Amino acid sequence: MVEGKRTYQSKIRAQQAERTRNAVIAAAAECFTRLGYAETTMKAIAAHAGVSAQTVFAHGGKAALLLAAVDRSIAGGGDDVPLLTQDRFQQMLNARDKDEKLRLLRGITLDWLPAAGPILRSFREAAPGDPEIAAAWEEYERRRHRDAGAIIESCSHLLRPGLTVERATDIYWAALGPQVADAFLLGRGWALTDYADWLMDAMDRLLFR
Repeated sequence: MVEGKRTYQSKIRAQQAERTRNAVIAAAAECFTRLGYAETTMKAIAAHAGVSAQTVFAHGGKAALLLAAVDRSIAGGGDDVPLLTQDRFQQMLNARDKDEKLRLLRGITLDWLPAAGPILRSFREAAPGDPEIAAAWEEYERRRHRDAGAIIESCSHLLRPGLTVERATDIYWAALGPQVADAFLLGRGWALTDYADWLMDAMDRLLFR
């Protein structure tokens, strides 16, 4: 009975610890996007999460919390499953018809960008002032390029004659970059649906036969 009780209590503590971590990361993401990385303090994150500053520090410093928030947003909220292994991405990767592939990718863009865009903007803006974050941003861009390559590889049968997968990957990676999205959405005030429509049209015109 004692062992069973201890196992139960350990499970409860683990669940509480996970809820606290989720709350801290969510609060950090909110503070980073609302205040900016430089202006965000651990005290502000603690207040937003409803925990002590000591609890926040237990989950890492500012840089670690920013990276955790970025990873969480890229994976899709609280889901830590990598993007390309998620069902919606698998459906898009496996689609053979061009119109179906673009339809699925448009839906992913509409769902993913509102959540990931703001924290990625904070991530990018913080990189020049912090070597650790700068290195992480470079790794993020390399990872994004690898993901772009997987997406373009799934479109290889649709590419324009003479366009290699490598060149098409570079074009897609650049067009889908967060800087381009910000230029349209923030710089020019486009609606998200207008940006998604432009992106699909650009892919069709630049890459597909």
